Amino acid sequence: MKLTLRLIIAGAGLVLFAWFVHRTGVNTISRAFTTLGWSAPLILLPYALVYLLDTVGWRLCFGRTLSKAISFGTLFRIRWAGESLNNVVPSAYLGGEAVKVYFLHKRGLPVVEGASSVVIGKTAQVLAEVIYIALGAVAGSSILPANSPARAGMFAISGAATALIAMLFWLQHRGMFSTLLALTGRLRLRIRALTSRAESLRQLDRRIFDFYRNDRRRFLSSVTFYLLGWIADSLEILLVSRLLGMPLDWSQAVAFEAFIGVAKALGVFAPAALGVQESGIIFLSYLFGFPPALAVPYAIIRRARDLTFALIGGALLYAEEPALRGFAQRVAREVEAPA
Repeated sequence: MKLTLRLIIAGAGLVLFAWFVHRTGVNTISRAFTTLGWSAPLILLPYALVYLLDTVGWRLCFGRTLSKAISFGTLFRIRWAGESLNNVVPSAYLGGEAVKVYFLHKRGLPVVEGASSVVIGKTAQVLAEVIYIALGAVAGSSILPANSPARAGMFAISGAATALIAMLFWLQHRGMFSTLLALTGRLRLRIRALTSRAESLRQLDRRIFDFYRNDRRRFLSSVTFYLLGWIADSLEILLVSRLLGMPLDWSQAVAFEAFIGVAKALGVFAPAALGVQESGIIFLSYLFGFPPALAVPYAIIRRARDLTFALIGGALLYAEEPALRGFAQRVAREVEAPA
């Protein structure tokens, strides 16, 4: 049933995207790519900057001391490999995060330390995204007509995102994994994967709580770098629009990128958000008044960018773990191992 739903979502998105391609015209799209010419590789630079800034944000989520075996370059490669999995496999970002913990553990970092850095880092990234969505809502409201219902919709999405991050902090304050263990206990559900590592999970909760209590500056610095990463993502549409001769301004770019992130989140269970991302780009381009000659080529360019980074990440993943056939089983065994 889940697979069927994913296929329906992806199929509907691709049908809608195909309709916009037909409406725009193949010749118009071809001219856009011809205009890019040899400047096309430049489009990869903004996303590479995003990866760099996000790695700085993640680095701040570790303890004050980190093994010399785990350099910044190593973290950069590990993050890239994990994100390539997150962006392709519809696992709600869990698969890529487990890979990061596994690769850190291979270099001698205890599982609890690696897992806490991943949880804290993802929390900082989500908080930064919520701030960015709020900025996007403000920017979008300055673009849209005063009577547009989309203005209220954007602020409603910002409010829902704020409530979501508030709930996440509340759960982590209570102990996210301890709460889950207590809930399964009350419901008399015996989940062996949880009960067999209950103490490790409680230790993970304590480590996360201690980080928030003792390293608030590092957490806020992490959020700042993740926010800079979200803002850097706006450079891509700015660059593409200028290269294609249809330049956008910062307000348009921020509003557009902020809500593309929302569209991708809605497609988290579709493989690579296939169809969902493209439909989101087309819808938001129409909403903000971008020319169709920009919207459809950009949707294709963005998908090509995603594929390029996924292939590089896949190569890094293979370099770390050549025997991919038993990779998932090894990840599970290492994550289950006591710290």
